[in-house]
Amino acid sequence: MITGNCLCGSVSWQVEKLDDELHHCHCTMCRKAHAAAFGSYCSSSPEDFSWQSGEDKITHYNSTKRYPRAFCSDCGSVVPSIVGDGEMAIPVGCLNEDPQIENSAHIFVKDKAPWHSINDDLPQHVSYPGETVNFPMEDRACNEDGKLHGSCLCGDVAYEVTTPIKVVHNCHCSRCRKARAAAHTTNGFTGIDGVTYLRGEELLKTYKAPDARFFTQVFCTRCGSGMPRLDPERKIAIIPFGSLDDDPGRGADDNIFTGSMAPWYEITDGLPSFDEMPE
Repeated sequence: MITGNCLCGSVSWQVEKLDDELHHCHCTMCRKAHAAAFGSYCSSSPEDFSWQSGEDKITHYNSTKRYPRAFCSDCGSVVPSIVGDGEMAIPVGCLNEDPQIENSAHIFVKDKAPWHSINDDLPQHVSYPGETVNFPMEDRACNEDGKLHGSCLCGDVAYEVTTPIKVVHNCHCSRCRKARAAAHTTNGFTGIDGVTYLRGEELLKTYKAPDARFFTQVFCTRCGSGMPRLDPERKIAIIPFGSLDDDPGRGADDNIFTGSMAPWYEITDGLPSFDEMPE
């Protein structure tokens, strides 16, 4: 039995049996939906899957007919959804136990984030293995000198970054994994005055983990995408790199909170790694 839940715990589920493949999806839509470098998914038959709580909390966004997105309306975590042929697509980042499935492949690598490198030996596919499916999405890159732009999956929320990003972390903490429903998140940090919302700020919702001093999730209420958080207490802005439209010209500096990283994921990027947050 495998169980899972969103960051706030409102939505929970259990799976009797998982299929034997775990894919890391680099398509633009997954990167936007998870606000991360990639989404990691396994699957099950609907007969082996059951919701335990919170179905009424789930919001759906139909990014494509084949792959509708589902997320918790309270905290923004991506949650399982039924995809094209009727199977349940399950984001592995929200699982509570090790699914004990070997990582199978990277898919949609033609859409890979320019700031993320694939360094393992897994097979790489331009689409699903053995298929040529595309998830078309308009190119929103602006490439304006001195500025970075970003947006959510549905495009209703957009922002710009006008000051240099000071540091970038791949964070493997359990909160980030639940919040992004991914292996880890990649966050860039700059001064609070460096990020300005251009549209859609009224669509944002904030969820603060009750047992955390700072950890807060900001997301679009229409599509669930993670968006930058402005933290006036620390005078910083935290930018989920998966939401960027422009190439920041740099990737992560390190891996942090690896002491609580996903048991099914292996770090192969060669960056410095820290069990917690480095001083």
